[in-house]
Amino acid sequence: MTDHTTQNLADLIDDFPIAMITSVGDAGALVAQPFAMQQQHHAFDGELWFLISAEASLVGRVHADPRVNIALSARDSWVSIAGHAEVVEDRAKTETMWDASAEAWFPDGKDDARIRVLIVHADSAEYWDTPGGLVATALSFVKSKATGEPLDIEHERVDL
Repeated sequence: MTDHTTQNLADLIDDFPIAMITSVGDAGALVAQPFAMQQQHHAFDGELWFLISAEASLVGRVHADPRVNIALSARDSWVSIAGHAEVVEDRAKTETMWDASAEAWFPDGKDDARIRVLIVHADSAEYWDTPGGLVATALSFVKSKATGEPLDIEHERVDL
């Protein structure tokens, strides 16, 4: 993994407000659900942290099979992270991760006894990015249609 690739991945991850976390459910069925991306409070180092309720169905699925995938999507970039998860009770981490979005899920505040931290340890990631943002994406799409050439998109696979 190059520093450039790592930095690109970290920069992309910082831009997404919502993650879809897919886990393995009953009889091997895949189950996805959205999670807010609280500020990570550190540079991406192969781990992503989320606040979760101890009562959430994902907690049971992670205990049964820790394999997960995180999907992040925007108009001009996409990230897929494969890894394994664990659920821990960490009051200090809860304190540092707490933000206004967490209040919607834990109205009793950051001292709610149900709060846990979901840590996703990334094993690999893939990202697709159209450098230059939405306008560049639109121009690249028009160019692709006019020339018959594939869309200009940056795609990388990263082993973490």
